[in-house]
Amino acid sequence: MDKNKKLSEELLKADSIDPANIPDSEHKMFEQLLDKHLNSGKSKQVIWRIIMKSNISKLAAAAVIIISVFMGINFLGGSSVALADVAKKLEQVTNGVFKKTTTTYSLKNNNKDEFDSLTYYADGVMLENMYRDNKLIYQVYVTFLKGVLVNIDHQKKEYGKIELNNEDIQEFSQLSPGNIVNLLLSKGEYKRIGRKAVDGILSDGFEFNDKRIMLSFDKNNIEDVTIHLWVDVKTVLPVRFEISGIVQNTLKANVIMYEPQWNVELEDDFFEPKIPEDYILPEERGYVGINLQNWPDIKVSPGMPAGKAGIKDGDIILKINDNIITESTTYSDAMDMLWGKIGEKDIIIVQRGEQTLTFEVEKAPLPK
Repeated sequence: MDKNKKLSEELLKADSIDPANIPDSEHKMFEQLLDKHLNSGKSKQVIWRIIMKSNISKLAAAAVIIISVFMGINFLGGSSVALADVAKKLEQVTNGVFKKTTTTYSLKNNNKDEFDSLTYYADGVMLENMYRDNKLIYQVYVTFLKGVLVNIDHQKKEYGKIELNNEDIQEFSQLSPGNIVNLLLSKGEYKRIGRKAVDGILSDGFEFNDKRIMLSFDKNNIEDVTIHLWVDVKTVLPVRFEISGIVQNTLKANVIMYEPQWNVELEDDFFEPKIPEDYILPEERGYVGINLQNWPDIKVSPGMPAGKAGIKDGDIILKINDNIITESTTYSDAMDMLWGKIGEKDIIIVQRGEQTLTFEVEKAPLPK
């Protein structure tokens, strides 16, 4: 018997696992990884620790499968999907795109909010396009290896750039389609939840319950995390992720990622942020100090430019610059009309009783 195969079987038996119940794919991965460490002369226990700490990218899939076996997670043979096979299949994927629906519920007043996304993954990069009522409202570009996150708010016409700290970079830099399953496996134990048709595709299900999987949240502020991964039994590729959790004890979040496409043809600069020329940084935005929450009624903020110019609570706005206000003008329309940079000036015409008054208002930063 090949020495690597023999040692792998000895290690499995030492962990009370019958090698006969382990699919050939796991055996082969196991033996490949052992081959990297056998010459070290380490004991089995030390080899285990080396494997668990291994960050060799080409062996990442093998490493997490072995770790799972050592933790006592039994991979079923026969016709069931093995996560090792999923990881191996994903190694052939260069990029992927998921549709995503995010729903949040307030635990205080039961308010519900929902938006849809298209999320694109490739090695070390990610783009999420968020939509509401089929309109693009927000984008997030992340280049993990460079440690940069760029967000674009299409409603406010603003963009921002965030430098990720070393911990973020270390945690996220391995994010890619080929590491999705590995990421889940390395963060927590799982169990099988059966087989059923998911989005019309016969799939095997796996459940994870570990808040460390929720990479984008403060771990101290999230609980009751459950992730269901559904895998196509024919293609051995993920078809659906279902994620739920409680955030800050006030918000229940449900995320469904579905209808994936793999190895999509993308432009070379697809993951480069596309910022419209007229968008500004948040610190560049100017305000006139008119509260439009109860539009068309307005309230003037004390100490802000509109009040200083002479506009008062209860004035009826007739015109903002070249925009005539009508019954069909919405709160959002008015916000857009008043949007701009610090130092820009608006001509605002209002009606006050029998008077029609014109004011020039220069946008200012929010008071600190």
